[in-house]
Amino acid sequence: MNCIGCRLANAQENVHVVYETATLICTLDYMPFNPGHVLILPKQHAAEVEELDPKMAIDIMEASRFLSKAVKAAFNPDGITIIQNGGGFNDLDHYHMHVIPRFEGQDFAEFFSEEGEPAQEEDLAQAAQKLIRVIKEMEQYARV
Repeated sequence: MNCIGCRLANAQENVHVVYETATLICTLDYMPFNPGHVLILPKQHAAEVEELDPKMAIDIMEASRFLSKAVKAAFNPDGITIIQNGGGFNDLDHYHMHVIPRFEGQDFAEFFSEEGEPAQEEDLAQAAQKLIRVIKEMEQYARV
């Protein structure tokens, strides 16, 4: 596969998977704006939102709702930003949605104009463990 997004979505690259369904994978962004920044990627290739079939679009939105709750519980942010970049701004050439924890004082325009650095592997692993623990608790509670 030449598509980096497809390789990420099918765990053929080094990723920190925090949640997965039959149709999508959710991984930590390796250049997070804040700890707990998650990418939602469909396993089947689509570059743009209008290429998603209706069921996949619903799966992605349901995952964003679920992950928003999980990120809030795990990282206690002041808010969540959910965003998707298309066209020339789609840096993976594969549809993906960001679920980003944000904190007081992080102005939207300034926040997204800053160039980030790749996170340390240890930091990603710790953030993944924290988020996975919360997700497992949420799933277990939902079954009760």
